[in-house]
Amino acid sequence: MNSDLKKNYILFLVLSVLVIVGYSAFFTEAPKEKQAKIDRSASAPAVAGDISKEPGSSQELPTEFEPIKSSYASKIIKVRSDLYVAEIDTLGGKVVKWELLEYKKTVDTDSVPVAVIGEEKKSFETVLRVKNQKMPELIPFSYKGGTNLVVGPEGLDVSLAWRKPGGLTVRKTISFYPGKYFIRENLEVLNGTQGQISQKVYVGWENTVYESGSSSLYEFISMVGGEVKRTKKRIKETKAYNGETNWFGFGDKYFLSAFLPEIGGDRGLYLQPLDEKGLAGASFSYPEQRIAAGKSYKVGWKSYFGPKNEPDLMKAGYKLEKSIDYGYAGILTKIAVAALKFVNDFLSNYGISIIVLTVLLRVIFFPLTVKSMKSMKAMQNKMKSLKPEIDALKEKYKDDKSTQQAEMMKLYSSNNINPLSSLGGCLPLLIQLPVFIALYFALLYSIDLRHSSFLWVNDLSQPEHLFDVLGIPFRVLPLLMGVSWFLSQRLTPMTAPGSETMELQMKLMQFMPIIFTVMFWGLPSGLILYWTVSNILSVGQQLYINRQVPDPEGG
Repeated sequence: MNSDLKKNYILFLVLSVLVIVGYSAFFTEAPKEKQAKIDRSASAPAVAGDISKEPGSSQELPTEFEPIKSSYASKIIKVRSDLYVAEIDTLGGKVVKWELLEYKKTVDTDSVPVAVIGEEKKSFETVLRVKNQKMPELIPFSYKGGTNLVVGPEGLDVSLAWRKPGGLTVRKTISFYPGKYFIRENLEVLNGTQGQISQKVYVGWENTVYESGSSSLYEFISMVGGEVKRTKKRIKETKAYNGETNWFGFGDKYFLSAFLPEIGGDRGLYLQPLDEKGLAGASFSYPEQRIAAGKSYKVGWKSYFGPKNEPDLMKAGYKLEKSIDYGYAGILTKIAVAALKFVNDFLSNYGISIIVLTVLLRVIFFPLTVKSMKSMKAMQNKMKSLKPEIDALKEKYKDDKSTQQAEMMKLYSSNNINPLSSLGGCLPLLIQLPVFIALYFALLYSIDLRHSSFLWVNDLSQPEHLFDVLGIPFRVLPLLMGVSWFLSQRLTPMTAPGSETMELQMKLMQFMPIIFTVMFWGLPSGLILYWTVSNILSVGQQLYINRQVPDPEGG
């Protein structure tokens, strides 16, 4: 092996180690991060603190609030639907808890429901400002009615009201609907004073954004001007989203909390950093309105608190279904999800469905795969038959590498051989690559696959975890994948006698099962199940090809 090939070989090993370390760090399951605690007595919401400094906002509206008085009683209204259990706090008239009854936090049978809103994940706050009047940061609404309510077939309306001394009245109605994860809120401001008033409604929302590997994230996501934007990591400066705000909110891979304005804001949407740990505050405002004496102003919006399930998101409107992250594969991921769902409708187990889908894909690509394998095997056989002549050229020109390579190329050309055609064995792998990417994102982000079990694997959308060995999780599927890949590789001819390039290729490929076993260690189990089954089928296909195109005598 010449010096250049040796350098390439060493470079490959170094890069492989870097890839392993990088992938291991990226796909390692991270510990759960907690929502930062906010001292509400010390500061106003992100939207309230310095909103007047933002472009397009009114400089005339006050920034100070009335202090929260002890007489402002906070009453919790519990609402139960067939899909969720929610809690509304009359102080501010906002959602403070929202648990999904059909989704459990873990795979344990006694697991608590998923809380999309709670102590760790906050909901938004609406702030009303009136020119020349101090307003409370959280409006202390009064409520007359029961505190344990049920959403019936006709839906449910919760009515809140507050009257400020001097004639200003604020009313808020929260409407719940059966079979839907969204609610509609209407805010009405009645001017009972003697003169015209100017008022503005702001929306503030604080949560921590972070991304720790492929299995742990909490992102800020928005659609502005019809374009979806995601923020998954701590921001260092305020980000402005110019254009009509379709919706915005916070969510993880499977669940979303979103604010959907019925009309766009007058100054766009902003996201600003609030601390060094990733806490961010989103701010949005409706246009400033003047209300004549004796008149009123109404503004409304929807709120969605539920799963990233396309049918449920579409019910809320505003193209909220685009909040689902289908990754780089896009339409291919949608097709993969639809195909898995279709097969699973018959089999009722996503593990079996992945195996069946893998077999079907292999059947579809079988003619092309066989043609490629036969061509490669035939080419390898031709090159083996030329081994004596190749060895003679290597011996004759052993001190003149350039002439040696030139004479070899003449030999190949005269026998209609292209040495690089042996790389055609990679074609089946390249064919699988788009499917691999699509299935990766499908298994990672599709909520239908969340908590789907198969044999000893309790969640195909997550890395397998049986037990730990010296702090490293022990997993069976990645090991089976590595072994099956090794067997498939051993049966596949990878080198051409006399070609140093091909010899180097063979040496490099020997490390691939080990490298990819480590790289795949933290990937979703369903994806590794697909790749393992695919490797096993490759072994069968290669055995078939080896019988169809046997080695030459003495080879």
